[in-house]
Amino acid sequence: VKGIGQAKALQVYSAVALIKRFYQEQNNTDLIINNVQNVLTLAFDIRDKKKEHLICLHLDSRNALIKKETLSIGLLDKSLIHPREIFSSALENKAANIILIHNHPSGDPTPSKQDKQVAKNIGKAGQIMGVALLDFVIIAKNGHNSFYQALKHDKSLDYVADGFQMGIFDQFETEQFIYKNEPKFTFIDLFAGIGGFHLAASNLGGKCVFASEFDENARKTYQENFLKHNKDLFYSGNFAGDITKVNEKDIPDFDFLFAGFPCQPFSIAGYRQGFKDKDGRGNLFFDIVRILKEKKPKAFILENVKNLKTHDKGNTIKVIYDELQKLGYKITDNVLNAMEYGNTPQNRERIFIVGFLEQKAFNNFSFPSKIKLKKTIHSCLDKIVDEKYYYNNKPLYKKLKNDVIKKDTIYQWRRKYVRENKSNVCPTLTANMGMGGHNVPIILDNQGIRKLTPKECANFQGYPKKYILPNITDSNLYKQFGNSICIPLVERVANNIILALEI
Repeated sequence: VKGIGQAKALQVYSAVALIKRFYQEQNNTDLIINNVQNVLTLAFDIRDKKKEHLICLHLDSRNALIKKETLSIGLLDKSLIHPREIFSSALENKAANIILIHNHPSGDPTPSKQDKQVAKNIGKAGQIMGVALLDFVIIAKNGHNSFYQALKHDKSLDYVADGFQMGIFDQFETEQFIYKNEPKFTFIDLFAGIGGFHLAASNLGGKCVFASEFDENARKTYQENFLKHNKDLFYSGNFAGDITKVNEKDIPDFDFLFAGFPCQPFSIAGYRQGFKDKDGRGNLFFDIVRILKEKKPKAFILENVKNLKTHDKGNTIKVIYDELQKLGYKITDNVLNAMEYGNTPQNRERIFIVGFLEQKAFNNFSFPSKIKLKKTIHSCLDKIVDEKYYYNNKPLYKKLKNDVIKKDTIYQWRRKYVRENKSNVCPTLTANMGMGGHNVPIILDNQGIRKLTPKECANFQGYPKKYILPNITDSNLYKQFGNSICIPLVERVANNIILALEI
């Protein structure tokens, strides 16, 4: 939308979402708009009008009709229909969704260039304002045209796609940045976090057909980075939240399953609770099992902390192996360090469990070999950093200044003392970075002593420079990158799977 920057748009979006949540209430009307036929019934009176009419239906979150409003009478002109005329009224009526209806006196329901431009402009504005444009229906003597119907190709014609706010304008902007050709393989991304597996697999020519992530802030980061590149994933309703509520039969067929299932129950930081974790995170492994059982993909990668190998005296890994082998998979695993196998200057050891359905592919597979670490910590550090990350003149500075003295070393604050990482790489990034208490690694640069920035944490996990950090708190970003994977390492493992399958 012209005249509004990305930062301001995000602020407006957040404010509107908060207001809508505060005022959300049940609507007692029984008039629910479920499909195009409902719209045609409501707007039948304008079909034979000699002048063009533009009507807006204001709907609540259940698609119950709040108000039917006539926006204009006369020639539809994109320059005369400003988004604020539509959304000011929509917000006043506490609408969650809108549907536009337009008649063609000519009798031909084919969308004109003006129609398409109006839909595009309103769709863009709706995404910013948090009010979804569900459809733009054109009515004429010789029939009707539904932009959504043309986009969805769904016989049910239901407007709601699992709660995702459909942007109609994407119908006219279908440029793909990752999937320019037919994908080599398809995959699903479970416990997706912020998309580390997604990036690694996409780099190898794969396309994600289903993803699941429960954490709302991680979902924002994921959507911010992949919506433009993989519209099908989001508009099909296949970006799920709680995996425990997903019916495995509803997941599209796929070739590979990737899952970095929650590691806290098995990690030192998570007190090694494993399958007995009080929050049930350890049991999420069995959601992977039921999906594998139903879909039987060619191969999978499961990633977790290295302590999984020895947790509960080896009983946990035994349960995992037993469950996967019952499904007919041939399994192998290895503990790999990002600085030894991913050319990434981070001391990050993780276990990778790889499974194949076919014996031949399993026999062909081997984990990648060690490679020389060529990158240094300075290749991941930014030269210009906001002053808020510096400890200069802050209480902890007095305790740090005598020990943090080398510019080629990353340090850690351990409550009462400073720990120097003598390996000249970054220590393991963890989700605890998002909990405060000086858990973020510390460095010395020309301006003083500071902690790593979220962007630098992304660099130490191998995320590309163009990766977008959304407008959320630093604590959430630190948590997200601490929970993530080392992309170059995962890409090497996945590439060996592709070679083994001879794809």
